Amino acid sequence: MLATYGCGAAGGGDDDDAPAGDGSPVAADAAPPPERVAQLVRGDDKPRLVLEIDAVAGFEPRAGATADLTDLLEEILDKPAGVDAVADGAIASRGADHAWTDAELFDLGDDSFDLAVGADTIKLHVMFVDGHSARDGDSSVILGLAWSHTHLVLFKATIERVCGGAIVPPLLRDQLCESAELAIWTHEVGHLIGLVDNGLAMVEPHRDPDHGAHDDSDACVMYWAYEGDALIDTLADRLIAGNDAPLPFDDACLADIARVRDAP
Repeated sequence: MLATYGCGAAGGGDDDDAPAGDGSPVAADAAPPPERVAQLVRGDDKPRLVLEIDAVAGFEPRAGATADLTDLLEEILDKPAGVDAVADGAIASRGADHAWTDAELFDLGDDSFDLAVGADTIKLHVMFVDGHSARDGDSSVILGLAWSHTHLVLFKATIERVCGGAIVPPLLRDQLCESAELAIWTHEVGHLIGLVDNGLAMVEPHRDPDHGAHDDSDACVMYWAYEGDALIDTLADRLIAGNDAPLPFDDACLADIARVRDAP
């Protein structure tokens, strides 16, 4: 089984040193300050959103995934000045075998989140790294983590290895890896903006009571099982069937976002 442990219950404030985690000893379910959720979703105070991207050389995000994510965020958030992905800096490689600890990631996030933006802009920090998570086990690996409603990391080398081993026609393998990267990135950003019931209040109940800040519908990219091998299997099945549409936020998640976005 694969699992992105840690992305389900991100820490509440920028100084919170506990990432999201289903069953992790450092898990924290604190919601972010309401004003941060409002600034991320609404456009009256912060009309521009920037995704500050720092990456290890050779592990940068795929252009298609980046474009699809920014397009999605422009659609569901109120950001009249736009949503921009900005490649800011290079992260030093620590080697293919390096096991990233939570403490190393927290320090990396704090040290590299340095893109200067205007007062009209709110930022999210996105890091793409090589190596793997120190929390990986013999039967589970971590694909991404989000914490403090500000930072997220994608373990790019792990994602590429996992999707590269999926049973799909060779011509679909690269498309599967791009779809997986987009889905994991979308899932983690969903947590950063307060989904599910972790900063964004629910219009209708849809939080899975057994799996933290996740959706109870498998039609949603925030579904708990899409943290693991179910995501790769689902995306592979969709591609083989001719469905290359990204896994979406479901209507329940969109309603939660819209209530804050469209409030007077």
